[in-house]
Amino acid sequence: MRALVLEDDYICNRVISEELQRLGFSVDTFFDGEAAVDAIHQRQHDFYLIDINVPNLNGYEVLRYIRERYPQTPALVISTHAEIQYLKKAFEAGCHDYLKKPFELEELVLRVYNVLRLSRSGQGSDMIDLSQGYSYSVVGGELFFHGSLLELTRIEILLLRIFVNHIGTIVTSEMMREYVWDDKEISPATIRYWVHRLMKKLKNGMIVNVRGMGYRLRKV
Repeated sequence: MRALVLEDDYICNRVISEELQRLGFSVDTFFDGEAAVDAIHQRQHDFYLIDINVPNLNGYEVLRYIRERYPQTPALVISTHAEIQYLKKAFEAGCHDYLKKPFELEELVLRVYNVLRLSRSGQGSDMIDLSQGYSYSVVGGELFFHGSLLELTRIEILLLRIFVNHIGTIVTSEMMREYVWDDKEISPATIRYWVHRLMKKLKNGMIVNVRGMGYRLRKV
C-alpha cells in the first residue's frame, strides 16, 4: 500500500513514516499542504495521514481536495487540538478518524488499521472475493486461496493492489510503473516478468493481457 504523510514537524514526520513503512506501506512524506496537493494531483494513494496545522494549505484544505478526487480513500487526521470544533471540522472535511497529538505508536497503528476497516464498512468486510477460491484483504494487502494465505513478494503485493483497485478495467504499464516502481525507468520486459509471476499465483484467465493496452483483473 502507498501512504501519504503530511506533517510539518520533521521528527514526528519521520517517526510516523518509519512506523508506516514497518507496517508495509510505501510512504511519500510532505511538510506543507501545497506540496502535498501537488502530489495528490499526480498520484492516488491508498491511505492519507494529514496534520491540520501545516504551512501554505492547512490540513482541512488538503483533505477537502482529497475528497474531491478520491471520495472513499481512507484518511486519518492528526492534531494537537482536541476541542470538539476541530473534530467536527475534520469529519466534515471527510476524515475517517481523528488522533490527538502526542500519541503512542501503538495507538497510531490501531487507528491506521481502524481507518482502513472503516473505509470498507459499507461493504461489511475488508475481504474481496476474487472468484475461483481466491480472496483479497484490503487492510492487509494479502491474497488467500480457500482461506490459506499465499506468499507474495513486495512487488507482487503492490501489483495485486493496483489490479484490485481497478478490477474489471485496464491497468496500463504506465500505471504500474508509477505505482509499483515510483515512476522509475523500468523496462517493459521487467513489468511483463512481474505481471506473469503474479498471474502464476492465480488461476488461468484471472488476469488477462489486453493487447497493446495493458492487463485487466477480471471481475467475479
